[in-house]
Amino acid sequence: MKILSHKKAAPGILLIRVIIVCIVTACFGCRDTELSYMVKERQSLMLDQIKQDTSLTLTIQALQIAKMDATLDTYGQFTFFAPNNNAWKQYIKGKGKAAITDFSTDQMKLVLTYLILPTRLYAANFVQGPQAVPSGAGDFLTLDISKGYKYNSIANGIAKVYQTDIAFSNGLVHKMDAVLDPPTLTVGQFLSQNPATYSVLTAGLQRAGLLDTLTLLNDKNNTRVALTLFAETNDVLKAAGITTFDNMPIADLKSLMQYHIIRGSAFSATYTPHTLAYPGLNLIERYDNTILTLDNSSWIYFNLADLKLINNSTIGLSASDILMRNGIVHNLDKHMVFDTTLDSKTSKRTQIWHYFSLATSYEWGVANFPPGSLPPTTASGSWRIYAESGTGTARGTINDLFYVPSALTDSLVTVVKSVRRGTYRIEANYKSGGRGTFQLMCGNDLIGKPLNYGTAYGPYLFEQKVFVGNYTFKQSGDIRLKFIPTIVGQLNLDSFVLTPIYK
Repeated sequence: MKILSHKKAAPGILLIRVIIVCIVTACFGCRDTELSYMVKERQSLMLDQIKQDTSLTLTIQALQIAKMDATLDTYGQFTFFAPNNNAWKQYIKGKGKAAITDFSTDQMKLVLTYLILPTRLYAANFVQGPQAVPSGAGDFLTLDISKGYKYNSIANGIAKVYQTDIAFSNGLVHKMDAVLDPPTLTVGQFLSQNPATYSVLTAGLQRAGLLDTLTLLNDKNNTRVALTLFAETNDVLKAAGITTFDNMPIADLKSLMQYHIIRGSAFSATYTPHTLAYPGLNLIERYDNTILTLDNSSWIYFNLADLKLINNSTIGLSASDILMRNGIVHNLDKHMVFDTTLDSKTSKRTQIWHYFSLATSYEWGVANFPPGSLPPTTASGSWRIYAESGTGTARGTINDLFYVPSALTDSLVTVVKSVRRGTYRIEANYKSGGRGTFQLMCGNDLIGKPLNYGTAYGPYLFEQKVFVGNYTFKQSGDIRLKFIPTIVGQLNLDSFVLTPIYK
């Protein structure tokens, strides 16, 4: 019998065999598993896809001229406000060019850098005015979304953004019907570079110490400045008998110049929101608004229903929404002065609807709540916001603020926004029933007399339109009103309506 002997394999050969077995085992054992680097299809990058869009062929050419096409072929994220072909044709014509190829690389890069944001900005996240994220050059694109953000946004007062949220793996495209030039000057620079139009106003701002404020791009905290100037040209000032501000007392001049500046850089279309009427609350339909000026005391009154937009139909805009790097410029067609007379119809105010469930309110004295607590939204408890359905009113469901103090030393404070200095008639709406009696106060001033907030004054438990009192506010801004119990009991607050009273 032949005896078979086992020959020991060389160490190197054995190692090779082990490696082969491991590889084969791994391949068969994992053949249904996708590894992280095994991508079935290449990701859909922005550049690849918009090349196939026949409405954006000139945009592709512009990207190539600017040498920015490769940027959109990277993994981003980007948001591209892309002009369509018709937009580019109008832009080329407006610049006196024959073709898009007549633009230099630097010229085209300046435009496209402004239209590409280094983030993914969905239309649902558009905000009124300058967007939260600047473009690559640090300038802000401004949107008017007052007529809707999905298909009706207006960029920089010029371009309609008509198709939004075209999504790719590295960002979004929003199509628009105009090309936007980035702003190149601040408000102060614009005034200084146009002396034939603004020399008198510029000198007045300089003397009042405000020209630098309008010239700065960023403030001391390195935050972008955003201001709006209601400018008066040399011709407008001359028509008012003004050729210089050199002889005006400096305090008066500073007050006048501040009156022509408001904070923010929203377009004029946003100044007059539509407020619906609620007859059950004595609320009227209106298209008016007031905006505080730089001194935080005076205000400009806007009314879309007037023949002229500003200050009780006395002043209009001869040019509007001139976009600057740090704000907006509007040209007025008449000299504008604030009437400081208390309760004058010249300095009109607007009706205020203070809906407690949407306002900021604080409590002192509610059991199980620390002093100064905001109300939670919940169905039960002694300090809360809750919904009342089946109210029998035209509004149907009403959200109420519910408050139960523990003692006469407790209080409820609510912040009424956008009050303007002057006298208002204050009416209260609440849920009637077994409630407490409260004195309304502003600071140490009493407003009216103690009112029982359980008395019904109409056919419903709600919308009583109860007269609280007339009160003259001594300053403008967001004002705190305070409820002090004189008889402890519940308080179910719907809203206050503050209606201006004039002499």
